[in-house]
Amino acid sequence: MATRRRFLAALGLSMAGPGAILGGLARAADGRGRAIASQGALPHRLAVPGVGTDGPRPVIRVSFRTPFQGGAVYLAVDHATAATARVFGRVSPLSPGPRGVEGFVGFGVADPPGPAVLEVAASDAVGGTFRFAEPITVRETPWTWDDIWLPPPDPDAPPPEGPPLEPEQPRLDALYARVTPRQWELPFVIPVELGGDAWVSGYFGEQRSFNGGPRTGHHGGTDIAAPPGTPVRTTNHGTVVMSELTLVRGNLVVVDHGGGVLSCYGHLSERSVEVGRSVRRGEVIGRVGSTGLSSGPHVHWELAVAGVLVDGLRWLDGTQGF
Repeated sequence: MATRRRFLAALGLSMAGPGAILGGLARAADGRGRAIASQGALPHRLAVPGVGTDGPRPVIRVSFRTPFQGGAVYLAVDHATAATARVFGRVSPLSPGPRGVEGFVGFGVADPPGPAVLEVAASDAVGGTFRFAEPITVRETPWTWDDIWLPPPDPDAPPPEGPPLEPEQPRLDALYARVTPRQWELPFVIPVELGGDAWVSGYFGEQRSFNGGPRTGHHGGTDIAAPPGTPVRTTNHGTVVMSELTLVRGNLVVVDHGGGVLSCYGHLSERSVEVGRSVRRGEVIGRVGSTGLSSGPHVHWELAVAGVLVDGLRWLDGTQGF
């Protein structure tokens, strides 16, 4: 009995009963939250609801289970140290957060509507592995359409200086596929505030006809028309990974927000940041213009998640659950 009493005293416990034992649980735990006890040393079994002998088990939280084509969901795995999500054969990374790991899963314009399964593989601090299969339903998006008329090239325009520009899409695809440490924080903000002379002139995913041709494809971003020179602000914290004049998007800036989330701002009249610059949410990165393939002053705003282009406007109004 004396030996048992000395053992309990070393743990900061007593033999007063279950209440005293549970009250001293925090003092009697190692760095992984496991109760320290030897077989048969304590008169009562330690038990805390929802906590196993190796600590809390990972728990899934999904912000929205009926995403639209071109939409996204916020996914968190509480009590996990690492996790990835998979849907339609694509893998989306999750990053450390205050309660475990968290991130976003994007749905492409061509993802099939209907039931699907969001698969999550997670691990915890003691090396346990867990797999979850979360049912979701992808909703079909009714895409808008637009007929665009571009003027023919000016025959009297001077020839461009330097070599012709190469299409920027392959470089953007490579950037959008990268995964760096998370910098983003909720919420995301719009690059140009709507109202007055600023309005949405082109929606994400809309199908377009140029100069009377067939309506095809899906617009990869949101166009916000505004007076030339209007400040354009980054949608979230991040690092500038591209800032240059390009063939189609004209002057563009790309910001890597970490965790597989990147944003792009095109057709700028000027760029105010260089590659490598750290920016904060709402910081001015350029000004509205009409450079590149453009029919008027606006900013072309793209948002990508793990390489999938998604509708940035849906990230602003809470309708996706975040």
